[in-house]
Amino acid sequence: MAEAISQPISPRLRWLMAIGCGAAVANIYYCQPLLGAFSRYFHVSEADAGNINIFTQVGYGLGMLFILPLGDKISRRNLILTLFLLAAVVLGITGLSLNLWMLDICSVAVGLLSVSCHILIPYAAHLSPDAQRGKVIGSLLGGLLVGILVSRTLSGWIAQYLGWRWVYEVAALLMLAISVWLWIELPAEQPVFQGSYGKLLASLWELWRQQRVVRESAWIGATLFGAVSAFWATMAFFLEAPPYHYPLSWIGMFGLVGAGGAMAAPLVGRVTDRKSPMLTIQVGIWLMTLGYVVLFFAGWHIALVVAGVILLDVGLQAAHVSNQARNYALLPHARTRLNTIYMTAFFGGGTLGSILGNLAWNHLQWPGVCMAGLGLTLLSWLAILSPVAQKYKHLMPWKN
Repeated sequence: MAEAISQPISPRLRWLMAIGCGAAVANIYYCQPLLGAFSRYFHVSEADAGNINIFTQVGYGLGMLFILPLGDKISRRNLILTLFLLAAVVLGITGLSLNLWMLDICSVAVGLLSVSCHILIPYAAHLSPDAQRGKVIGSLLGGLLVGILVSRTLSGWIAQYLGWRWVYEVAALLMLAISVWLWIELPAEQPVFQGSYGKLLASLWELWRQQRVVRESAWIGATLFGAVSAFWATMAFFLEAPPYHYPLSWIGMFGLVGAGGAMAAPLVGRVTDRKSPMLTIQVGIWLMTLGYVVLFFAGWHIALVVAGVILLDVGLQAAHVSNQARNYALLPHARTRLNTIYMTAFFGGGTLGSILGNLAWNHLQWPGVCMAGLGLTLLSWLAILSPVAQKYKHLMPWKN
């Protein structure tokens, strides 16, 4: 069994873990404002440059499936520190890429090693008392979303003035600095799972089969993150093209537009502690639906792009915090593995959304991207309105 925790997580440690989440997840989003720059620098098509984003998310998904479960088997502190240090090395190498295929390979490795943020989250849930778990999860997910948003802004500015290579070198130094801070502050713990690595992976299927809530959360998370990823995978191409013709530094600034989602995360966590996760999930889906309706008209005025981004990010955060709060309430001894199932589906959906967004842009331009994103958003309702969900309708929307 896990080591008993006598004291709740301190605010200082909670915010350090939130910063760690943001820094780790940022690594997979630095590339998004740079896709046009990659296309020009390596003299390749936009479709080939867009694969950098896809390869990074594929690596992230593989890390979710094969590295994340280790958080229940070995010390999460040691695993987090190892991943941070390896990520710093790989990011440094990425900035030295000589051609596109080297950048492709490094992008997969960057994604693979950036899953440490999703070991930090169940670790924080383990350190938290039941009555505050939603608030703590919301804080870390807020840090994670800030990392996603700031990464795009930071990437655009650094690339504009120093070149895209320095984006990855700065990220490497950041990961190295935070790893030292985590080494000083993170408490030790004993592993929970005592079986082999093979049995650890096999247990994922049993948890998937047994836990209906996890299956519902996985579907909702996959479809909604896929919808958001379709937008961010093509945003740079859209804003570089007519009628906007924005430079990299301006495109990167759009990463800050969705900061409302990060600010909403702790609030969503507190509402989830007191009310119904299913209520906030449904609110999130409606906000994202409205966001894509607005983005259909994004070519009319830049204010519509801003409004659409805010609606997408706040909606995703509302659903994501609530999904994770539901999952972490199920089996305390298997939180990392439950997170593995959910986050593998979540980023699998993100990869699919990036692919669909890339295809839609190359064939139908911006209206195609919006149709793909809206379609994925609407698919999330299947987990709520399906016959299986209706069988448990006494749990929704107020009782679960």
